[in-house]
Amino acid sequence: MSKVLGIVCARKASKRFPEKNIAQIGGLSLVERAVRTLNQAGLDRIVAATDFPLGFDPKQYNAIHLFRSQNTSSDILALQETVKWVYLSLNDSYKSIVFLMPNCPMVDADSVKQSITLLHNRCYNVVRSYNLKGLENGLIAVRTKYLLDHFIDVYCGCIICEGNEIHDEQDYLKIKKIMEG
Repeated sequence: MSKVLGIVCARKASKRFPEKNIAQIGGLSLVERAVRTLNQAGLDRIVAATDFPLGFDPKQYNAIHLFRSQNTSSDILALQETVKWVYLSLNDSYKSIVFLMPNCPMVDADSVKQSITLLHNRCYNVVRSYNLKGLENGLIAVRTKYLLDHFIDVYCGCIICEGNEIHDEQDYLKIKKIMEG
């Protein structure tokens, strides 16, 4: 696998489900679960970028924590801009970047690997994940150069993987029940 950066971006504020990203499933917060998934996928470097303390040691997942300022935590700032900020903060180069939204806890390491393989082997610039209903579910892999030069909401490759995004407490309770049994 070429040099790949994994990023999990999360804000404490959520209009529909306050503190959603620190909600737990199976004893792990949604943020920790996403960081762990990227680690299990074998990425070269992982960053959790949040505007709140993590509540876990990111080093156990070969990750670091970058604290997001109010400027990079606004709900009007496009996620792509926050991902660029993380990348540029590292002063290192990566062939591609995978960002996994913590509100998609059913996306697994195999899906992350599949998205990277599709990105590199099929020469796509962007690969996104969708569930069986055709709804995006929180995993985006992108070539770094493309991310820096383009808005990524364009034609892209896709993979199908389990799960829905968590937007409110009802979504959270449904997914938690599925995952915890």
